[in-house]
Amino acid sequence: MGEPMQIKDRIERDRQKLRQLAENHGMQDDKVLKQSMILDELINEYYRFQYKKHIMNRQPIA
Repeated sequence: MGEPMQIKDRIERDRQKLRQLAENHGMQDDKVLKQSMILDELINEYYRFQYKKHIMNRQPIA
């Protein structure tokens, strides 16, 4: 998708959208559940990116 800051910005926008949908439609509405899955995937993508960055920056022990 993109850089971590772009992903973080999208996470925040989608989190707000999820909150708004839940307020308007209730937690069990299909729109809310779909948005929740989208948000989950973005969060997973962000953590995958952070994990890869961590692995690439590791220094050998010996």
